[in-house]
Amino acid sequence: MGNNRQATSILAPLFRTTEERRPVLLLGAGASFRSGVPTAAEAVKQIARRVFSERELAGARPPERVKPTEWEPWLQNFPWFIHGSDRLAENFPLVVEHLLTPAEFRKRVLLDLMQPTNGISSGYRAIADFVMRGLVSTIMTTNFDPCLPDALRERQPHIRQINEVNRSPGDTAQFDIFNKCQVVWLHGRAEQYSDKNVAGEVGVPDPALVSLLRPLLDASPIIVVGYRGAEPSIMEGIFGQLKQGRLDFPRGIYWCLRHGDTPHPHVESLARRLGSNLTFISIDGFDELFGDLAQELTDYDHFRELDTPQPAVPALRSFDERIIEEASLNDLDLDLALSVLTDYGKKLKRAPVTRETLFSLMREQGLLVPQGDTDKVTAGALLLFGKAPQEFFPHAVVTLTEGGKKRELYEGNLISQHRRLLERFDAEDVNPLLKVKGRRQHGEQRAYPPRALVELLVNMLVHRDYALAEPATIDVRPGAEIVFVNPGALPHRIAGRVALEADGRFVLSESITEQRNPALCDIFFGISAMERAGTGLIDVGEMMTESGGASTFYHHARSARFEARIVPPLASAGSQRIARHNIPIGVYVLNSLPFTVIPDTISIVQLTVPWRERPRDLDVSECGTFIIRGSELWSFVPLPILTTLLAPIVDREACVSVDRETIEGSPDAKRVLSWLLRKHWERYLKGFAADGLILEDGRRYRAFFHALEGENRTIVWNGPQRKGNRRDVAKKRGEGPRTWFENEGIGYEIVDLGGLWSVRIKPFYMFTGRNGKTPLPSFTRTSKATSRIKFDRNKNVEADLAFWESFLGRGSETINIGDRQVDNLLLAASFLKVEVPEIGLMGDDTDDQDRMSA
Repeated sequence: MGNNRQATSILAPLFRTTEERRPVLLLGAGASFRSGVPTAAEAVKQIARRVFSERELAGARPPERVKPTEWEPWLQNFPWFIHGSDRLAENFPLVVEHLLTPAEFRKRVLLDLMQPTNGISSGYRAIADFVMRGLVSTIMTTNFDPCLPDALRERQPHIRQINEVNRSPGDTAQFDIFNKCQVVWLHGRAEQYSDKNVAGEVGVPDPALVSLLRPLLDASPIIVVGYRGAEPSIMEGIFGQLKQGRLDFPRGIYWCLRHGDTPHPHVESLARRLGSNLTFISIDGFDELFGDLAQELTDYDHFRELDTPQPAVPALRSFDERIIEEASLNDLDLDLALSVLTDYGKKLKRAPVTRETLFSLMREQGLLVPQGDTDKVTAGALLLFGKAPQEFFPHAVVTLTEGGKKRELYEGNLISQHRRLLERFDAEDVNPLLKVKGRRQHGEQRAYPPRALVELLVNMLVHRDYALAEPATIDVRPGAEIVFVNPGALPHRIAGRVALEADGRFVLSESITEQRNPALCDIFFGISAMERAGTGLIDVGEMMTESGGASTFYHHARSARFEARIVPPLASAGSQRIARHNIPIGVYVLNSLPFTVIPDTISIVQLTVPWRERPRDLDVSECGTFIIRGSELWSFVPLPILTTLLAPIVDREACVSVDRETIEGSPDAKRVLSWLLRKHWERYLKGFAADGLILEDGRRYRAFFHALEGENRTIVWNGPQRKGNRRDVAKKRGEGPRTWFENEGIGYEIVDLGGLWSVRIKPFYMFTGRNGKTPLPSFTRTSKATSRIKFDRNKNVEADLAFWESFLGRGSETINIGDRQVDNLLLAASFLKVEVPEIGLMGDDTDDQDRMSA
């Protein structure tokens, strides 16, 4: 943090407050300087050069070649020009009024002048992040460059709606003190000819706008950055005294000035009037200030603190925001919600999501709607996280048909449908490998770029019209095409901006987006399951073309359907398995179940006696899972609970609660944390005893299936392609006295994969005697294991992982391995998958490639 330390210490608490009121920002031209938008003084110079070039030189020389000795004397000779080396900026409204005529010329020049040539600066992106996190909602600006709205649009769909006030005279319909995101254009927008920058306009405040703003400004702290305070419309209108004898703006005005700058006389006059209600703050600059504030507020979100009911929404605008009266929180898989929204928070660099803040975030996202003392569940919450969403929406399914015969039904919530269909798309029969003819060699690639299938799948899940009681369909036509059909045609806004052919075909040439289901879009964008708004179908078209294939999209208005067709690369020599292109991508499955949620703190309890010498009447049943390390007890259970339960043997003064980041920074403490995670995993595995899975004795960290009363044990499980699979996990071998069993099992260990804690699973075979439980001697097991290896091929290994994934996850998307008092220790119920470009390390001109198929 540079020279903004004092400024940050003053301003950060304004954003961190637990009160409903949020700070209101006022931004001036200085905020856009780093983006390449000129300040008022620089704008005067550029306007003068341009007008001189066009009108005095008849365009003989471009503006950048007009010399100061030409334009300065010319400008200073006008009777309205204000002289003085330090007063050039005050001429901005004058040059706009007298030189930029007629209105169309004014619009063209100002729009060219205000383009951010350096892109959107970091300060604007920080403000957009604050808006997304609920730290600020109203931003006033005297500018009319696009930096602010462009930065906010980058955060859509997480910022649902950007309300723009006063774009044109009297345009105040979108103003509302409860808006979560609103931009107030104090001088209007140049596109609507409403820029109030001419001398006759800046002295006239808009009474309607002022009357709307003043109640909000009186109730909120105001932070002014990058604004000089020269315009009477602002200083006399917005900041004018409302009532005689009253000290205005009781929440305070915080006027930021760059180091060494002095306030404008208008601002000094305001300071004398307000006294202690106006504070001058010295800063390095706009971007530096908001960069430091962003760092200071990294782990703070307004949804964490604001837990009060919001004003009732007058009309829900989309299906996913509708309240389902017959549903309750019991219909939601809250473990899945916590897991997904934890990932959501990490991807968006928001504050950590906990059980305590989960509901507040879901309210902010529109998934829950507070009514009285309860939370009403919306359709979006049920679709995303419902335990059985088809009980409410039987049609919210996807059917996949292969070759016109084999039909598969994908049910469950959208998170589950998304994962299972992605697994299905990896199958050879859906997306086969093609022999690829390169310039000098042959290779292999998938018929369809995997990312194209992902985009079309997500488009189907989040953009379909769930109000229509029809399923979504995927028709796989081997060697020919894949057809995706969504219930619901294109929204009117998009349909009106594309050229439709007679059969409904259209081509997207620009990013156009319309969120039919904003809550669903918000979650899928937040977990990086889909691309930025409006680019998905364009990306599909580009990927299919690059791969040698093709794509077409259809809008069927009459039947209310959207259809997407993708065709693989053109077959070569009549073969469906030979194509002409080469950008292979491999999907690798790691045998690791990642932790999606881990408590942020670890309790370390200092015991006064050895654990084995504790009082026998001490009840530890409510202490949950813990480990004893010397005289310390380590646990994820909150420290106050442990010290209360174990009070007779606890040294309270020596007990500490340590954040996980600190623990992970110490190699020794990190090993203890790994031990604690393993204890929780083993407790979870013990829950499979009824299925015959038993932990091996000793510190072997393995578990294997026992035989079922001396006979085979069979497990029925559901795979990504077929349900009701039967698997013999304990197989009887031999007869009579020589009977033995081949028992399936897993080894396990807790590993840290580059900052991602995971449970690594290693399937293995245990060989047991006649009872199917007792392991054979080690030398006997070794010989049988050697013999068994010859049957293990890639397909077998793949099937093993699929089985263990389904079995250990019990068909859910998450695995909760917490215990009493710990409900935020979650694993993903699917193994890690990594996409790797399978590009050889040798050049394209060589015959051999260092490549291995996925």
